[in-house]
Amino acid sequence: MAIIQLGSESEYIRITLRSPYNTEGWCRAKVDIALPCFSGHIEPWLEAGDIERFAAELQQVHELLKGEAKLLPREEQFTLHVQAGIGGHITICGVAWSGATYGDKLQFSLELDQSYLRTTLSQLASAASPK
Repeated sequence: MAIIQLGSESEYIRITLRSPYNTEGWCRAKVDIALPCFSGHIEPWLEAGDIERFAAELQQVHELLKGEAKLLPREEQFTLHVQAGIGGHITICGVAWSGATYGDKLQFSLELDQSYLRTTLSQLASAASPK
């Protein structure tokens, strides 16, 4: 299992890839969201290409301290939009649905410092590498 976390130990979005991409490039994930006064989880399906694209875009955001990275799976049950702002501030906005774009919907936002991205990028590299 690979774990990818954006944020601190108390406020985060954590993606746990439960199995290798063995179902035609798809992987079941568990997404935990912990924010002030809220915590929850969903279990979307992600494709290997989703993680690889997000990793490449997030690497650019980290290196240039500008731009954005998006995790936009085909089913859109869980999406992330990471944007770099002035002074190394990072804003993460996202949407989580209880089902693939149906059921209960959570829109969330998390602010962090760009220093948190280093660990996330290392985790993404491990998740994207062949096993």
